[in-house]
Amino acid sequence: MPAARDHGQESTDGNSTHPDETSERRSRRQRRSEDAARQRAELRDRRRSEPASPLGVIAVVVLLAVIVLGVGGGLPRLLGQKSEDQDPVGLLTPGASSVSESGTSQPSVSEITGSAAEPLTTPPPQTERPGVAATTAADTTARSWANLFYKRTPATETYEQLVDRASQFTTPELATSFASAGDATYDALRNSGGTSKVLSVAVAAPRPDTAPTDTPTRITRLVTVKVQTTGKDAGIFDVPLLVTLFREGDRWLVGSIDGGTGP
Repeated sequence: MPAARDHGQESTDGNSTHPDETSERRSRRQRRSEDAARQRAELRDRRRSEPASPLGVIAVVVLLAVIVLGVGGGLPRLLGQKSEDQDPVGLLTPGASSVSESGTSQPSVSEITGSAAEPLTTPPPQTERPGVAATTAADTTARSWANLFYKRTPATETYEQLVDRASQFTTPELATSFASAGDATYDALRNSGGTSKVLSVAVAAPRPDTAPTDTPTRITRLVTVKVQTTGKDAGIFDVPLLVTLFREGDRWLVGSIDGGTGP
């Protein structure tokens, strides 16, 4: 009986120590969790208190410099690169100015334009018209020229001589143009042994849509010359001409002809 009582007492003592071990393990786990949380908090505080990395600072400075100074202008100077000074490139400024052999730079287009050019203005439309006296004088010149120029005797006069005689009614430029171009009909008339004479000359104002508007210094007339020829190819026919006359001092001279020049 005493032995049984001792065994029961030992069982009771073993059961009483089991809760103490469980509580101890739980306390150790809690302490480890608290230590880990404290270490994480200390690590975060240490990182916050530590200065930033030099590479990070450099990256931030470069980024700010690019934004403030601009990629094209400030970045080369920031990195220590030397760039040549250049003028701004525009529509009127060449991209790279060239230097002549003497070492002097050529002025740019914008400099020439700014110093020499003047504001362009559109001239007002010409509304003044020639008077009756000017129109009559121009008509007389056109008629006199046609009568002289189309009366031809190739057997005794060359085409150049005819042009020279008619130059009293034409501008020097038109006479030179006639003489240099020649007239195939004049040669044909000479080869046929014929002559030509003027039967009539009609002078009229052209339709408004076929010629420029007359001004005090320029008049355009429609001149129709009726010509009769003799020789192998004898005949009568009309030569229509659009004649422009220009005022030269107190005279009117034939300066431009659109149409045939010979029978």
